[in-house]
Amino acid sequence: MSIAEAPKPPAVQKLEEYNSFDPDLMECPFQYWKQLREEAPVFQDPTTGMFLVSNYKMVCDVVRNPTLFSNKFGLALRNDDSPHQQKLREIASEGYEAVDTMLTADPPEHTRYRKLVNKAFSPKRVAEMDKDIERIVNEIIDGFIDKGEVELLSEFGQLLPLIVIAEQLGVPVSDRKKFRKWSDSFIAQLSMMADEDRQLQAQRDIVEFQHYFAEKLKEKAANPTDDIISDLTQVTLEDEGDPRGLNTAEQLSILQQLLVAGNETTAKSIVEGMYLLITHPDQMKAVYEDYELIPNMIEESLRMLTPTNNMYRVAMDDTELGGVKIPKGSMLMVKYGAANRDTDEFADGEEFDIRRKNARSHLAFGMGIHTCIGNSLARQEMKVAFRVLFDRTKNWRFVEGKNDFRHSPNVLLRGMEKLHLAFDKA
Repeated sequence: MSIAEAPKPPAVQKLEEYNSFDPDLMECPFQYWKQLREEAPVFQDPTTGMFLVSNYKMVCDVVRNPTLFSNKFGLALRNDDSPHQQKLREIASEGYEAVDTMLTADPPEHTRYRKLVNKAFSPKRVAEMDKDIERIVNEIIDGFIDKGEVELLSEFGQLLPLIVIAEQLGVPVSDRKKFRKWSDSFIAQLSMMADEDRQLQAQRDIVEFQHYFAEKLKEKAANPTDDIISDLTQVTLEDEGDPRGLNTAEQLSILQQLLVAGNETTAKSIVEGMYLLITHPDQMKAVYEDYELIPNMIEESLRMLTPTNNMYRVAMDDTELGGVKIPKGSMLMVKYGAANRDTDEFADGEEFDIRRKNARSHLAFGMGIHTCIGNSLARQEMKVAFRVLFDRTKNWRFVEGKNDFRHSPNVLLRGMEKLHLAFDKA
């Protein structure tokens, strides 16, 4: 499939006529996002009843106000008594309790968890990882460079963050296929598109994940080493008068978030960055000629893709946003992907521009207290990945007949399902 044959958006229609779960709409949402921003930047979706917040300023207003717009949406999403939910809860009961830690918690609990994890996931640790990341990138490239062809997601994008996080957690890299499976299952749980059988299997996989890492936590608590799991078993906030560490359920919740956040979003962003460069050859040429452009190219790729495309909030009181009344208890969806193309914030926001001066203002990592804790690591992985790829290869191009350029149908996360590329050795 050529670029010209890539999936097309649904026909333009009234906002209330769109089905937000239509796979074609999720594949090509850009016209819909533009309509939302221009016609109703706060819009109650008739399919879900959620309030969709789509322009940059209002998304920022919501995420900067955790008191009014709570992140404790986890219970709201699983709070029903359908037979299917009962089956899910039965499977979940074989593992550890689901607790709200970083992603689905508010201050003061969120503040406490964030400080504890910051000690285990410090900027100093990330800064010291450059040589390790470069070693891993080279080892992965060694595995496919002689073929002159690679499926960039599965054979590179997904491997890099999985191996990096495995080494940093202190678990065997040889278990990375399990981590891939568990990460996929966490994502299926969030998808709202997975069928019931897939959701049930995802819950079984999550219980398997919990038992695996609960055992690792016990081992590291007894014999700590220099890794994140050991740190999670040791950290406290004694200097703030809180001597308690994390219990197993809390530790597992944090590890789950690190595994997914440090894996899928980084992998999909690497793939999207290469896709954008191939489809903009003048900008690909500029990056090859000046590696100093790589960091801003990554920020612009993150803006264009926004791998965490949407996120939920819950209104804690009756309020109003953009002239729209929002009752207490309402679910909101903050549409980071739509906000990242808002032309009031980003000039020519639908266009890819590696020299964009405010590219780093994007919301791909969120904003405020819930800014992704792994953003420094993700940026470092991507910078090293592109630098080494460009050192060792050139003339990147799509493999004819192998690409459909489609994205995974997921309400919260966005990214291509595959990207088959050919290249020459540098």
